[in-house]
Amino acid sequence: MGKDLITDEKLREEVMATYAAYLKAFLSHDTATLNSLMRYPLAYIGDGKSRMFDTFPFDPAQMMAAKQMHTTIDADYEVVSVTDKKAHLVLHSATRIKKDGTPIEYVSGFYALTRTDAGWKFFALSDITVPAADALT
Repeated sequence: MGKDLITDEKLREEVMATYAAYLKAFLSHDTATLNSLMRYPLAYIGDGKSRMFDTFPFDPAQMMAAKQMHTTIDADYEVVSVTDKKAHLVLHSATRIKKDGTPIEYVSGFYALTRTDAGWKFFALSDITVPAADALT
């Protein structure tokens, strides 16, 4: 049992490191790194439908510019389940803000990853965003 717990914790740390790399690449508009972290085809669940993509589903730079988004703060995420082949990570909440610190929206997400010879790769993403103005009402 002890060895399983150590392995489980090691796998969780690997998945958490992969998510940290994903968040860093997203915020720095590094689509090459984002694409390297994906296992295509990628299932993206949003707007009431599931779609498959062979590249990252949208351009982070364009999305951030359109929303006047500077960065994401207070990201609260955890690996909720992991085996040596697959992991589920949940972003419980995070706040997307403007350069002046004004909240734009709150986001939560679900990520499914698979372990490959090249490391952990995302194969499914789902997100929910709530505009900050809507969260106040």
